[in-house]
Amino acid sequence: MVRKIGIVSAKGGVGKTAITVNLSAAIMSLNKNVIALDADIKMSGLSLQLGMYHFPVTLNDVINHKASILDALYIHSNGLRIIPASLYAQNVNISKLDKYLANPGLTDNIILIDSPPGLDANALAIPRICDEIVLITLPEIPSIVNLLKNINEAHKRKCKIRGIIVNRYMKKYKEQVKKEEIEAISGLPVLGVIPEDKTITKSIFRRVPAYFLDSYSPASIEFGKIASLLVGETYRKPKNLALKRMIKRLKR
Repeated sequence: MVRKIGIVSAKGGVGKTAITVNLSAAIMSLNKNVIALDADIKMSGLSLQLGMYHFPVTLNDVINHKASILDALYIHSNGLRIIPASLYAQNVNISKLDKYLANPGLTDNIILIDSPPGLDANALAIPRICDEIVLITLPEIPSIVNLLKNINEAHKRKCKIRGIIVNRYMKKYKEQVKKEEIEAISGLPVLGVIPEDKTITKSIFRRVPAYFLDSYSPASIEFGKIASLLVGETYRKPKNLALKRMIKRLKR
């Protein structure tokens, strides 16, 4: 059976793609079969973050009945598997994506779907396609207002909301909405709070998931915690974390 988890936000620019990539990497490190799928047809940024540009077959071709979804499955040099969208802007309707994800070759996989932002037809199809969704927000009022729109649309479609990930949290910055406040406003659990972390910026430049680039960075630790939650395993904090971070800094 395929487990489909939508990574969703009502607004672009909240880090949804980076979270999809790094959660996939963290789940992979737990020895689970995982695939990151780019359903953001218009922007198609998932493969770009990994430095992968050329694909004979993409998700667009699959939906347009030109290929099997297994033909659109690619492996990054670090072993992460992805299904990319075309880098060329195309009008593609993803409403029947679940039909293609029912391919027997994808059995026993967790598929993280980087959804289109906003509330257009393709974005609103994700809660129906997926078994569950994870909502992404920044710790600021405009982003949380958009979060509430996502919650409302998911409830309309009777989709299970697993919880919320708060991204780009700056610990020393006081003018932010706190985790507890977001939970109170939304009525949903916060699965994790990803701190602002230079490792993510570096990882995009180096075309490697931040979780693989530095698994001891603050953001990577949080990705590990969330991944464990999603797969139902107990999180195991790395031993001697402070020492390992110090050694990592000395090597730079």
